[in-house]
Amino acid sequence: MRKKIALASALILSMVLAGCSPDSGSKPASNASALSASANSSSVPAKESSTLVFYRPTDDALHILPVSIKVKAEDHTAKNAVEEMIRYDRKAKYPFIPAGTHLKDLSIQDGTAIANFTGEVNQIKGGTSESLFIAMTVDTLTEFPNIKRVEFRAEGKPLQFQMDMTKQFMRDESYIQQTKT
Repeated sequence: MRKKIALASALILSMVLAGCSPDSGSKPASNASALSASANSSSVPAKESSTLVFYRPTDDALHILPVSIKVKAEDHTAKNAVEEMIRYDRKAKYPFIPAGTHLKDLSIQDGTAIANFTGEVNQIKGGTSESLFIAMTVDTLTEFPNIKRVEFRAEGKPLQFQMDMTKQFMRDESYIQQTKT
């Protein structure tokens, strides 16, 4: 009886170890693994995915926080990052970006992104809300190495905020909430 148990244990152990051999990675995936991967639609294969970062306001609306999401590599664009930022705000308990606001177009020239929003963006009122929107957008766009400055437009004209919106804005990390260590 002991010989049978020892033989069965040795057989099971050899099967387990054979499954971990270095050449096992070169074999094609079985149908079962392919089916389980396709059934899990939220997973994106590593080669085809990228991490997109955008910023959102903190619950007290005094700072901003980065949000990282996995996207398809072809969706890792500055325009998509701003659109995700707006979409995230719409799902918030207290959204502050006016309904109907979206990014009409985004052009990048010599390190400057020109973000042209719909006119609803001019409904953001109050210095704090305006500053948060600017910080969120600028820090989201400057996550991309080819963007150093941002200009804001609404329907092609400078935003109608309390501050001078004809200037270019650079990344300002003072709005990013520092985590307590």
